[in-house]
Amino acid sequence: MPRRYGPDGTALWNGKAPEEFSEADVYRFMAETEEVLQKRELLGGESDARSIAQQLAEGRTQAARDNAARPAKVAAKESRHDR
Repeated sequence: MPRRYGPDGTALWNGKAPEEFSEADVYRFMAETEEVLQKRELLGGESDARSIAQQLAEGRTQAARDNAARPAKVAAKESRHDR
């Protein structure tokens, strides 16, 4: 796996610093960045991501309340089907 940061703390991409990029590296970096930006745009940005996380948390809380309100399951004697 390529390193993310150099020894001096600078950010690396695929193990390379920006000064070491070839023309092909630049195009791959641009394509990857565009893909990330398009995903963020499709998801509605960071504010929507936060609201989705909040909705999930509220759903988990509501499910826990609903599960707690259900009556306990009564253990029934299992019938024997081998007779």
